[in-house]
Amino acid sequence: MPGRRARALLDDPNGCQAEVILSCCGPVQLVAGGCVAAANYLCEAAGKAFSARFEARAPTSDSDAASSESDESAAGEEYGKNKSNKDKKAAGGYLKISELLKGVQLYELMGISEGASQDEIKKAYRTMALSAHPDKQATMEPDEAKKVQENFIKIQEAYELLSDPVKRKQYDSSLDFDESLPKLRSGEDFFQVFGEAFRRNARFSVKRPVPDLGSMEDEPRSWKRFYEFWDNFQSWRDPVMLAQSAGEEICDLADAECREERRWMQRENERVARKYKQQERDRIAKLVSLAESMDPRVQAEKEAKKLARQAEAARKEQERAAAQRAKEEAERAKREAEEAERAELEKKRKEEKAAKDAVRERVKKCRQRLRSFHPAVKAHVVLDQINTVCSQFEEDALRELGHGIDEALKKKDVLGAAALFHQAIEKCGLTPMKVCEDTASTTSGPTDSQEDFQAAEELRQREEQKRRRAAENEAKRQKEMAEQAEERAKLAAEKAEERKKKEEQRKKEQAAADAAKRQQEKKEEQKARKAEEKQKKQEENERLKKEQQREEARIKAQEQSEKDKQLAQAKKQEMEQERLVQLFSQDRIDRLAKLDALTDEKLLDALQESVTDPGLAGALKLLDQVDDRAVALVHERQAVWGLALPPPQIRVENALRNRVKKARNRLTQVMTSFFSKCEFDAADDGAVSEWQRGIVDGSVEIPTWEETAPEPETAPDKPDKPEKKKAKKPEKSKEDDLDQILAELDSPEKSKKAGKKKK
Repeated sequence: MPGRRARALLDDPNGCQAEVILSCCGPVQLVAGGCVAAANYLCEAAGKAFSARFEARAPTSDSDAASSESDESAAGEEYGKNKSNKDKKAAGGYLKISELLKGVQLYELMGISEGASQDEIKKAYRTMALSAHPDKQATMEPDEAKKVQENFIKIQEAYELLSDPVKRKQYDSSLDFDESLPKLRSGEDFFQVFGEAFRRNARFSVKRPVPDLGSMEDEPRSWKRFYEFWDNFQSWRDPVMLAQSAGEEICDLADAECREERRWMQRENERVARKYKQQERDRIAKLVSLAESMDPRVQAEKEAKKLARQAEAARKEQERAAAQRAKEEAERAKREAEEAERAELEKKRKEEKAAKDAVRERVKKCRQRLRSFHPAVKAHVVLDQINTVCSQFEEDALRELGHGIDEALKKKDVLGAAALFHQAIEKCGLTPMKVCEDTASTTSGPTDSQEDFQAAEELRQREEQKRRRAAENEAKRQKEMAEQAEERAKLAAEKAEERKKKEEQRKKEQAAADAAKRQQEKKEEQKARKAEEKQKKQEENERLKKEQQREEARIKAQEQSEKDKQLAQAKKQEMEQERLVQLFSQDRIDRLAKLDALTDEKLLDALQESVTDPGLAGALKLLDQVDDRAVALVHERQAVWGLALPPPQIRVENALRNRVKKARNRLTQVMTSFFSKCEFDAADDGAVSEWQRGIVDGSVEIPTWEETAPEPETAPDKPDKPEKKKAKKPEKSKEDDLDQILAELDSPEKSKKAGKKKK
């Protein structure tokens, strides 16, 4: 295994550097400070030499230098992002500008634009530093040289401010800015008016690049992306600077005495900043909403959607009308088919009836034809049997029989014709009746008696035939009447069936019409009910709206009343705070005046006199260190020691507060010096009071300044615990006067009336 070359940079205590090049094959690690053979030993290179050699080296090429400069400029351009914890800590306060730069436009002073990059600012500063440096103006008059010196100081301070991204952001936020919303008048171009407003506000955007408003030819996705960007707009504008520009009171974090006070100042600044941050959001949202309501592209899209909805509604209406027409057409076709079927049935029935009538007529003619043959064969066939054959034979048989008899009679074969009749009678199941034949004389012709008898017999037969014929005719007539009655009954039944079908169809149509009518009435009723419900709902909504308005008015009045009370209370508290501040300030001034009149030697002498008290000396001796407890024990001995007690939560002027700080430090030093020299010979533990022991062990709270506390005077012979003064008679306090003033402010009419009465 070939050895690997390793380079180690070693530190020595004297700060000298030593670079070692070595080749190793074993598991030996080189670390800053020596070699470690343990395989699991881990360490990180550190030290000034390592940092100077490898971490803080200069760029090796022009490309590295260019990239570092670009990174530096890019970091400077991002106003909205705080890159370090230092920036975050600095964000809680406000920007301090020196007296020389107040009222000076820094960008104009540097000769650059407001959107200049960090590289441009650096180049401008270098250029101005070369031209405006005081060393370049050695031959000037003293007054002119002084002006040049001041101008160069301004340039330096301006560069220090603008080169810091956080301070530059704060400064840019404090500059005058046109926050007005654009107004689009008739004849003006929307994109020109609102485009300028959006470009003006785009300078505060954290996200880059900022999309442009565009033009009328843009695609919908382009301008929708524009409005989506501005709906989620992120501004780097500092709300603390906005509040400071508006005249709000901003706490200076540098004036904080302790960490708790600094945190309180930060919370106060954040509370004020939230309001102005929300105002900035509302302003941008109102600008976006106003632009969106007037944008012709948005209006065109809304109009297109409206037309599309109307077209869709028209299409649905056409489809519904087409479906209704198709339904009506289907019902009409069904009715026509039913009527055609009924007409076809009626036609068929009439044809069948006509066919039956024709057959009946032909059978009738065939029967009449057979009966007409009877006179020719009456001597051999009885007419009643011929009628029986006519009633039982069908048309074809009757026609065939008639043709046969007609042929026989044409041949004058009466017996053959009679034989055909007899065959037909036998087919009917009857026996042919033979007519009695006259007995012929074998000798000569008939006698007269025989002739008379024959004539009488013939007359009788004729009468008999006449009766039979009448009976047959009557039977035939009865049969025809029965057939006609049967035909009439059948026809009546058919008509009744037809009427029944028509009645059923009419009932169906009537039922359908009634159902449609009921459906229409139901729809009308539902429509009327919906209209009534809508009216009731509208009335209810109006009633609820009125109640809501009344409730909102009541709540608003209540809130306004509460707000007035809070304002009055706040005003009262503010006045009370001002009064306390004045009292406390006057107390501090009086004590400071007394302290200024005393030297440290007098303060030490006064403390030495105080420890002659065994109780006080014993309490002081019990303290393990000099702190506020020692001051609390002696603050009643002399008025000036009240300055060294912990101050109350009352904010006074900076000058007075600084004087109090100095006085407290002075008194603390005097107390420390006293403790280092004093022996406490008169100390007596038994003489220490409970109050003094509580101050020493911390069970009793260290006293602070109180409004009702009497002003302490130097009293060395005073006992350990101060005696309470006798309560004075209650007098009308300033709080009562303040309550009366606020009551008069709340009711101006009453105060006016009262004023008139007093007049």
